[in-house]
Order: sequence, then C-alpha cells, then structure tokens
Amino acid sequence: MPSDAQKLDCSELPPPPVPADIDLRSYCWMKLDLSRLHSSDFIHLASNEEFGAAVKLWTESMRQVPAGSIPNDDKILACLAGYRGSPRRWMKVKTIALHGFSLCSDGRLYHPVLAEMVLDAWGNKTQQPTSSPSDPRAKDRERLRRWRAAQRARQESAQSIRTEEAHSTQADETAETFQDRFIETFPETAETFHIKEREREREREETLITFPETAGETFPETPPTEPSPPPIATREGTLCKKLRGLGVRAAPHMVVVQEMCARHSDEHILAAAEIALEKKGSGIHVGYIAAMLKDAGKSSGKGGKNKPAAGPPNRSLLPPVAVAVSHFVAL
Repeated sequence: MPSDAQKLDCSELPPPPVPADIDLRSYCWMKLDLSRLHSSDFIHLASNEEFGAAVKLWTESMRQVPAGSIPNDDKILACLAGYRGSPRRWMKVKTIALHGFSLCSDGRLYHPVLAEMVLDAWGNKTQQPTSSPSDPRAKDRERLRRWRAAQRARQESAQSIRTEEAHSTQADETAETFQDRFIETFPETAETFHIKEREREREREETLITFPETAGETFPETPPTEPSPPPIATREGTLCKKLRGLGVRAAPHMVVVQEMCARHSDEHILAAAEIALEKKGSGIHVGYIAAMLKDAGKSSGKGGKNKPAAGPPNRSLLPPVAVAVSHFVAL
C-alpha cells in the first residue's frame, strides 16, 4: 500500500542525490563510518530488531538501481527488510528502520549518508577501499609499492641493455668469422670459400718446425716410424701347427707341449699323434699324446722296470685297430 509521501506531487519533491545511471551491483563492499554511526540519534532510538531491519535496507539499497535508493512500497520494503509475509511486524519497525530516508522526485527513497557512500564508490575507478590517512601502515605500504616498481624498472632496463649488446655483437661479426663457422658446420662446402691453400699451409707449418738460430733450416717434427719385424717362429709353434693340421687340439703356450718338445723329437711326437688318431679319431687333446709317450717305455709284465724309449713307436708291432669315422670337427 503506498505511503502518504507517495500521494504528494513529484514536482514538489527534491531531485535524487545520485545520478539515475549509477549501478554498483558488481561492487562487493560497503564503507561504513562507525564513528558517525555511533554518534547519531538512530543508534540510541533503534531497538535490536529495528537496527537489523535498517541494516538490511542499507545493504539492499547498494544493490538497487540507482544505487543508494529503495522503492517506496510497503510490500517490497517488507521483503527487503526480512519481513516477507509479516506485514504487521514490518509496520511496527518501519518508522525507525526508515530513519533518514526521504522521498525524491523519481518516487524512490534516498538516504543522504548512503548517497555519499555511493558517490565515493562510483568515483573510485579501482573499486578498492582506500586507506585512511590515520593508518600508520599506509606510508609503509606506499613506500614498498614504490620500491617494487623501481626494482621492476631496473630489471627491465638491464634486460634491454643485454639484448642490445647481443644484437650489436652479432652484427659486428666479420666475414672471416662467418667463413670459419661455415666451414666447421659444413666441411663439404669448403671449396666455395677457396680455403684449400690455407689448409695446406697450415699442414706444412705443423709438420715442419723452424728454429731462428739455424737461419731457415727446417727439421721434421717426428721421424718416420720403421715397420715392426715379423714374429719369430718357434719350435712349439711349428709343431702345434702340424698337430692342428692332423686334427689334434694343441697350442704352443700349453705346458704339455713344452714338456713333450723338451723330451722327444718332432718326428716321435707326430708318429704318436698318428697312432692316437687311429685309435680315437680327430679332435683329441694333445694331453692324450703326452700320456702315450710316457707309457711307451714301461714294461707290460709285473715287477718290470721303466725303460726310456729308444725311438719312435714301431707301427708294425701294433695290432690293427678298426677306426670308425670320426664325429669330431677338425680345428
């Protein structure tokens, strides 16, 4: 139900204290002067319920368009103050809750203190609460902000100087430096820059050392190396080569081979190798031949004495042995 003030002619009412296009719905804070609030008559006249309803209307007015105003309608005001569905309770607190609000020519209610807050927030482009002049830390924050800005400016200046130096160094490269770098990167294109003669002179300087005392005499840096002589053939090596040709595993570094060479002749060892190959086939170890040569001088009877071998084994005295095809691989 419209109030008595709505029945007045709008032309007789004062104009709104704030422009009609002010919209602070994206503004998330409200600056409240507590000293001014506690020194006003409203804080002494309002009860707790009336104070709560008034604060709700203040905060809702900041979300209206224009900001700082509320509609002049009892149903809407009851909803904004938190009395939806309770019109009687709203009528009890309405007078004190609307303390300071006045009707203007646009048909809306305005509060002079809220109008000041709206104009202050609208003029602040950063939409951040300003620090009070009496704040002792305001100067420290301002000093810190200026120091950080100076540090950033100094770093940007140093970075720009380093960039300019890098560009100038790259621009001052000579053709010779570029040629050397190109040759190192692409050695196959060295003919393009005609550097074969320079490489030949450098090789001559490296191979010849000039001494000033000898008046131009030159000496080779290193004498030519003589080819190493071929390895000397030994008896053990020659014997092992023949044994491997027959199919016996033997090497000149074996102790068995060295002992056989010290006690027997090459013909004696080769004859024993032939007999062993007929019995065992190819692929036997040289130790088997050494055992045959040790047993050749022993008597077959009991109590006999060892006698040294007089010569190579007599192949005609040995019984014939059927030798199967060997399954060993010749070395």
